[in-house]
Amino acid sequence: MANSSKTISIAGAGIAGLTLAIALAKFGFRVVVAERQDAPSEFGAGLQISPNARRVLDTLGLGDDFAANSFAPDAIDIYPHKRTSPINSVQLGDFATKRYDGVPYAVAHRADLLDCLYRAAKKFANIEIHFGVEEIDATQANGGVSILLKDKNSAPFPVTARAHIGADGVRSETRINLLGGPKPQFTGYVAWRALADIDDVAKHLPMNHTSLFWGPDYHVVLYPLPHQRKVNIALFSRHKHKSIERGAELKLGPNRLSIKENSVLAPILDSLYDQFTPWPLFGVTCEHWYKDNVALIGDAAHAMLPFQAQGAAMGMEDAGLLAVLLAAEPDNAKAFAQYQSLRKPRVDKVQKQSAQNGKIFHMRPPKSWARDLVVARQSPDAQLKRLDWIYKHDPFEGLL
Repeated sequence: MANSSKTISIAGAGIAGLTLAIALAKFGFRVVVAERQDAPSEFGAGLQISPNARRVLDTLGLGDDFAANSFAPDAIDIYPHKRTSPINSVQLGDFATKRYDGVPYAVAHRADLLDCLYRAAKKFANIEIHFGVEEIDATQANGGVSILLKDKNSAPFPVTARAHIGADGVRSETRINLLGGPKPQFTGYVAWRALADIDDVAKHLPMNHTSLFWGPDYHVVLYPLPHQRKVNIALFSRHKHKSIERGAELKLGPNRLSIKENSVLAPILDSLYDQFTPWPLFGVTCEHWYKDNVALIGDAAHAMLPFQAQGAAMGMEDAGLLAVLLAAEPDNAKAFAQYQSLRKPRVDKVQKQSAQNGKIFHMRPPKSWARDLVVARQSPDAQLKRLDWIYKHDPFEGLL
């Protein structure tokens, strides 16, 4: 029988869950991961891996593997409403890599990052991943957690663990059922996502840059995924209703905004008119990330708006730090308390920054005129300097 004091169970085999599993396995823990999906699956399309997230991958020995299927853009070009040329660019590429001590800023498809993590996890004999789990029964007892994993095809699988970690996303059953935490709240924003052929978008925009378009009540982010010959496109707009029927609402989605007034952006979006998928955006504000021997990481604890591109990064930071603390401190209560005290202030600040970005990106005149004037005058150093507190962070610093 496995030593329960060296066993950790995880709900969710997404980015945060697998990052935690790998980190724990490196410390010698037996890790049991339960995933509702029948196979590794990551919804959505692209994601940005800033230097703080890349440091987690590098520390776990996965940096090179991730880099093989990611792309490091040279800059983020900023286009206000109606502008067909950028008013400024945030310098990335070698400029940012040097600033962040050799750690690059990259973009990738979410599925490629998940595949990188899944392949790494499969190499560990002390990581078990159970797919198709329909129900997780967890009972706290004797300083640990007794868990029963249930699916429709086999007998229930029992696990006796030191701790159970909910990495089960914004609609986390761990948070709601085991911690008595809040349900997710609709943010009032919807993301409209699509993938375009890279050759089509290259007619309008440079394919070595990320492009950011601001407009009244919307913004659009585009960046290339060269190894897939695709461009990730995400359009964000306000919406009153959290329930969106795809067929009916697409006519009122990207096309209802003033995007057609931008002669660069309009032809790109017009060519994808019926390919956008709407994603209502939900957030989570959770005051308590743990209770007894159960804790939360990633979106399960703090789902946020994607307007600072830090959702996945925060989950990866959570995972790295929590693994270190569980390895160093045998008392779950002390480890979890330290985890929350170290992580929550930072995550709260990132959540607020993300929400503030939405207000800034979606400004209307005359406020948008003042915004554009300020941005146009900023130096590349100034634009990155205000993000240093995010990008320079290393969750392992001083702990390994």
